[in-house]
Amino acid sequence: MGPEWDIDKRLYLPYMTREAARQAVADDAILLVPVATNEQHGLHDPLHLDIDNVLAICLATAEEANADARCVVAAPVWFTISPFDVTQFPGTIRMREDVFKDALNDILESYLFGGFKKIAIVNGHGGGTEWHFPEVARRLNRKESRLFPGKQIPAEAHVVTFTWFAFLEVFAREEIMAARDYPEGCADWHSGDMETALQMYLRPGLVDEDKLLTGACSQVQEFAPYDMGRNWFHQYIIAAYWGPPPTPGEQDTMGGRPDRATPEMGRRILDVSARTIGRFVREWKSR
Repeated sequence: MGPEWDIDKRLYLPYMTREAARQAVADDAILLVPVATNEQHGLHDPLHLDIDNVLAICLATAEEANADARCVVAAPVWFTISPFDVTQFPGTIRMREDVFKDALNDILESYLFGGFKKIAIVNGHGGGTEWHFPEVARRLNRKESRLFPGKQIPAEAHVVTFTWFAFLEVFAREEIMAARDYPEGCADWHSGDMETALQMYLRPGLVDEDKLLTGACSQVQEFAPYDMGRNWFHQYIIAAYWGPPPTPGEQDTMGGRPDRATPEMGRRILDVSARTIGRFVREWKSR
């Protein structure tokens, strides 16, 4: 990864000409659509953290997978639903749920009617969107077009969705925990060690390392989710079941130990992400 001008234009749809995009469709390329938001991320991380991290993960995945399976990355969807009070945190964007789902639907339909057959929505945010994305995907997989009334979405179209950190903790849990140096005592949640480490690696200088103060700490729970990289997917097993209020830290509205983050941790997380999601891309491509 590197500056925008270093992104391989063969991997990134916005950098392609219309004929190059047409060729990607002809190659039956799998399309990764990174979706996240701009919102507050504590005293130390930039507002664009979620979207920048997930875009990097998608690009690294496409680069890793393209040796065996054509895979390209769409323009990121920058704005989603955020739980934070926009009057308290300037720059945070909050969209209405229906507006967001309609916008995401139209973006994805545009790609499907353009000829892409397999699309993965890669969620880099959470914040409740992990429950909305499958709703949009299911409707599209029923071939119900809202963008073009009277038309049907192509029969061969298939849309899937996953949140990157839940995906990794299920399919690469040991590698993620090793990259994080097996943290104990304070679980990661929002703008903690994982997200901060990725941003340190990707964008040196954007993380304010003088303000890496601890956030609220969730305690270990057997059934409730308490850690973004360890059991965040538990929320899908027992829906709407959460643990007790976390213990306050040195800064509010974020959780975990960003002071544990390092650029090397971020590099390892990005590498695990590309390899693991890349395996999924190759499996899907082979079907």
